[in-house]
Amino acid sequence: GAFHNSHERFDTPKCHPETRTALLDMIWSWVNNRQHTSSIMWLHGPAGAGKSAISQTIAEKCEKDKTLCATFFFSRTGVKRNTANHLIATIAHQLIQAIPQLEKPIIEAVESDSALFSLSLQVQIRRLLVNPILEDSPQLIILDGLDECENPEIQKLILTEILEALMTFSIPLCFLVASRPELALREAFNTGIMQKLSTRLTLDNSFNPEKDIETFLRSKFTEIVQTHQLHRSFPLNWPSDHAVQTLIGQSSGQFIYASVVMKY
Repeated sequence: GAFHNSHERFDTPKCHPETRTALLDMIWSWVNNRQHTSSIMWLHGPAGAGKSAISQTIAEKCEKDKTLCATFFFSRTGVKRNTANHLIATIAHQLIQAIPQLEKPIIEAVESDSALFSLSLQVQIRRLLVNPILEDSPQLIILDGLDECENPEIQKLILTEILEALMTFSIPLCFLVASRPELALREAFNTGIMQKLSTRLTLDNSFNPEKDIETFLRSKFTEIVQTHQLHRSFPLNWPSDHAVQTLIGQSSGQFIYASVVMKY
């Protein structure tokens, strides 16, 4: 259920065509040139800002480009997706799919210790991610909704152990972490070493979300005009520019408002 293409997440949100282009370009540039930049990118913003849609879009793009290694979409309401209990096992499973050469060392690590998945995050990361990974296979791992992992201390621990692995070993992995800027995560990213080794992207007005929301709204209204069974009775200039601008204003830069309105 944590995979980006899981049926459990059917009708997943993703960026509407021709929206979020500047932001997506920045992330893609970071993924493709990370040897010159940081190994961790923190994409953060308030609820409804579109973090999961961006993560989903990046996952699908990078899957096509064969640069995606694994994804884990946390969910506060998902029994197995609101803790870190299955995080490393889920990533390790996807590692094997992305890099078949890793199957043998990962399976051997699991078979050699039946208690492996009950051990610490540090041990699981070391044995299932660090030890098997190949030097010539740089890959992206996406952790979406980290703030929805139920324990703030575990959220910080996940970041700490990832940072420790990246600093200690030369593993060609990079991590896109998307979340709300909750206190525990702000504290983790504000530590000195994390500030030096991570990049931040804030979903704020600097990316002009109103323009993208307008593109999305007008596209969806066009679909309604073309497909609704009563479309022949619509006024010629429906909807009015005033109505569209009202919805843009009500959205306050949050895609979730515009998305819910259009679904209704």
